[in-house]
Amino acid sequence: MTLRRLAVFVLVFFVPMLASSEELEGNFLYKVTTIRAATGALADLLDWEAQLSASDYYDEAGQQRPLLMRHSQGDQWDLLVIVPMQSWTDYHSVAATQKRDNAAAKHEALIAAGQTLFAFYEDHFAYGPPWSSLKSAYAANGFFHIEMFEAASGKTPELLEQRRMENTYLESTGQTPNMIFRRAAGSDVDVFTIGFHHDLQTFAAPADVTVEEKELAAKAAGFKGLEDLSFYLRSLISGHQDTLAVKVD
Repeated sequence: MTLRRLAVFVLVFFVPMLASSEELEGNFLYKVTTIRAATGALADLLDWEAQLSASDYYDEAGQQRPLLMRHSQGDQWDLLVIVPMQSWTDYHSVAATQKRDNAAAKHEALIAAGQTLFAFYEDHFAYGPPWSSLKSAYAANGFFHIEMFEAASGKTPELLEQRRMENTYLESTGQTPNMIFRRAAGSDVDVFTIGFHHDLQTFAAPADVTVEEKELAAKAAGFKGLEDLSFYLRSLISGHQDTLAVKVD
């Protein structure tokens, strides 16, 4: 490594992180639903979601419009729907529940029409970054890398720490860190992350650093070395799914 590249690397690594930990994870509660469309019904499902968003349902229900991500390749779901809840007590308060019930009753026919378009859906509840951070990242990007992990027995805390270590490595090598979500209830996913990228090209672009610099960055982040990013992760999980997705406007 030349002195110039070493100086550049040291500068990049020790500057303040581009995204604070508060922007990448937190205690804001989300309902995350994965939906697989009935055979041949994906276009109809997307049309139905557009109709629901265009209606006054969400306003009358006192809810923010959910974030929608459409499967491109990877897992078997077609649509990922992220609904902000804030907390169990806020979402299930008497006033909030009444507003949702009234809106659902008014839009009963439209909601029922959507149910016929599902082959499968699964709800997952997770704590994650503040809604403002998630919404801003979604607005600014159109391509998403979603990784869902089932932790090995007793390994969830270590898996969360591994995700944080990888974010440190990504930022120190000039790459985009991931937002981290941890399970509250629902499916068997213990931890999942979302990487927000402008498009496929920016997601696939290699880091503009040498292998030697990557090795140093991996060790500085707490890994044994560059190869350990993958090996250490595999030692903490019993299963995982990677999915690439695009924005549904």
